[in-house]
Amino acid sequence: MYQDISLEQAWQLLQEHGPALRHEVVSTADALGRTLLKTLYAGHDLPPEPQSAVDGYALAENHHTDHSSYQLAIGGLPEALEKGQAVPVNTGGVLPRGTVAVIPHEKVIGEGQHLRLLSNIKMGDNIKGAGEDFARNDILLSAGTQIDPAALGLLAALGISEVEVFQRPRVAIMCLADNVVPSGIEPRSGQMRDSNSPMLSGFISQQGGIVTTVHYAYNNETSMKNVLETLCSQNELVLLVGGTYQGGENASRLLMEDVGAQILFWGVPIQPGSHTGAGKLGNTLLLSLSGNPAACAVNYHLYAAPVIRGLQGLPRHYRQVIARCSNGLPKRTGSRRFVRGKATWQDSGWEVEVLPGQKPSMLRSWLGCNALIDLPPGSGPIEAGEEVQVMLLHEYADFTRVYGRSIHG
Repeated sequence: MYQDISLEQAWQLLQEHGPALRHEVVSTADALGRTLLKTLYAGHDLPPEPQSAVDGYALAENHHTDHSSYQLAIGGLPEALEKGQAVPVNTGGVLPRGTVAVIPHEKVIGEGQHLRLLSNIKMGDNIKGAGEDFARNDILLSAGTQIDPAALGLLAALGISEVEVFQRPRVAIMCLADNVVPSGIEPRSGQMRDSNSPMLSGFISQQGGIVTTVHYAYNNETSMKNVLETLCSQNELVLLVGGTYQGGENASRLLMEDVGAQILFWGVPIQPGSHTGAGKLGNTLLLSLSGNPAACAVNYHLYAAPVIRGLQGLPRHYRQVIARCSNGLPKRTGSRRFVRGKATWQDSGWEVEVLPGQKPSMLRSWLGCNALIDLPPGSGPIEAGEEVQVMLLHEYADFTRVYGRSIHG
């Protein structure tokens, strides 16, 4: 077990010991947000035949002296146009053979069975060629792509009704503090409503995971050991919330040891939430998160989010940028500190505001928070206008190296 390691070393361990995630076939209609297991290729040209890009008239070659005059084809859309002929077509409509250009409706005048052009037209204008969008065997979507609405449209256009994707990571939450009750229950004296589980459930859903269980210690009728063993058999990730440091004891670590989990690391000198750690039992990763709401959320984004995204083949870590701090921070930090902030892009670059309510027990700093300001040990106070390093909680990147010393030597 590694103790008091750097955040980057913790990331490396979590990546090395990540659980295996199965895959499944889902209908395209249910594939939004899912991650492709394999690269998809075009089975045919898109479009399969030349199409009109506008509502207008398909034009054939014209060798008449008056190149602006065309004879309208009679009897609907012919298989082929003769020289000097034109025929009405709609956007996306298949073009007859012999079409050399399409002219929009607003650029012609109908004169009985004749059509007169009001502007010049060049060969190939407003024609979408066969395979112009995607040719047969072109890569449509690469393995590891997270399917978005545009990808759904592409799959529909190619007639792909099913895709093979990673399963959504299953996550269980265990609230270890016996004085925490579900938010729908009126707390008695000494009890408090659970804010961590709803918040974590929202974060997990945003990252593509699914919360299977929220278990509370306050009304536990089965030993916590049996509960954890059961959850580990049903989930890829279990979050142990609270109990990280009670009366000098670490209840979450003792519980992991009780079920025979391999402890990967314990203690990462950051604020808030330094008394955290990770273990593994079978194919399940266990993460210990602080019970203080703000610290719990910081722990989630630093440890759990990379795991959940990595299981799905997605970039694990948040993008880091340099930003100008708009309002500063009056405190000096001893250990590495993550300050909740709101980042915006300005004409001059990134700017970040330190949000109010930075105590680990307060939820206020997470309202509107989209960034974590990463302050190194011994830094601060931060003056307004000073540049700071920021993690953007809405953008992601893959780290190609581990920062700091190797954990293996």
